[in-house]
Amino acid sequence: MEDDATTSRTRRTSDFVIKKPHRIFPAAAALTLALIAVAFVPELLGSEVRRALAGLSHARPAWLWLAGDCFLGSLVGTAGAWRSAIGLVGGRIGWLDAGARYGVGSLINSFAPARLGDVARLALFSRALDSDERIWRASGSFVVVGVARALVLALLIVAGSIAGALPLWPVLVLIGLTGVAALAAMTTRNRTARTHVAHLLDAFRQLGREPRRGVRVGAWIAFATVARLGAAAAIAAALGIRSPLLAAILVVPALDLSGAMPLTPGNVGLTSGAVAMALRAHGVGLTTALTTGIAFHAVETVAGIVFGLASVLFLAPFSSTGARRRTMLAAGAAACAVLAGAFGATVLVDLV
Repeated sequence: MEDDATTSRTRRTSDFVIKKPHRIFPAAAALTLALIAVAFVPELLGSEVRRALAGLSHARPAWLWLAGDCFLGSLVGTAGAWRSAIGLVGGRIGWLDAGARYGVGSLINSFAPARLGDVARLALFSRALDSDERIWRASGSFVVVGVARALVLALLIVAGSIAGALPLWPVLVLIGLTGVAALAAMTTRNRTARTHVAHLLDAFRQLGREPRRGVRVGAWIAFATVARLGAAAAIAAALGIRSPLLAAILVVPALDLSGAMPLTPGNVGLTSGAVAMALRAHGVGLTTALTTGIAFHAVETVAGIVFGLASVLFLAPFSSTGARRRTMLAAGAAACAVLAGAFGATVLVDLV
């Protein structure tokens, strides 16, 4: 009789995911707004939030470490996309330098609202351009990154729709944006910018002349998205959620939605709310969904802070090359020691 009840619940959950995917995005928006209030007044959910926080103790640490590695991979991939994008307008930046400039923005976004870190990234990357219009040109190149992100997100939503977990209507909007960008590239490729504002389209002009360079930006964004999917799946597995990969396919688009409304410092509440609602659509209980959302935000924030601090150290001015080398070696050794100790205390101790 208990098996029949379990089967019935599973069937109802499956029906919800397949028949009502159109509710995911509006519901995610509603819950993320609610989580803003919860972030500042936790008593609004009371015992549910306390149980969710307590549930973190049951997470399997090895999976959380894997998620952290995936988040770092996602940051590296997106930094590569920004590097390729600034290259469209003549910017030349080394790999480590590009990662550091992007990482400073990650550190700022970990604590500031409204994605102020992106403003810092724009300022840092624009320094690679020797032009009076460098801000305009850099801004346009990063619109290309946004277009690439929209295209990859559309493909991800299609995959989720095939699995019966996501609606298709956002794909129409995303493909529309991509189409407008392609049209801009084709119509401006043989034109010369005559005003400051017209330099916003310099990157698109270059894409019209060399479409393969746009493929490079898209490949980096695809890599970053796959890494983020891996992080979401690892966190779901850490908390014992069934079909963690399908759960990740639900979570990542919902996170992109919440990222469009960066109202709180470090996106506190919004990230957790988006993850929780996506998992609720996957049939996960509220407490477990909230626990997963909290874990996701915590691991992603730690990865961003670590990457950002390393970036600040890399970009910091030193009196000499020798001083830079000694400082970097000392900081690297200290970081390795801390990470090794933390890994041993959380993962290896359970194997002994």
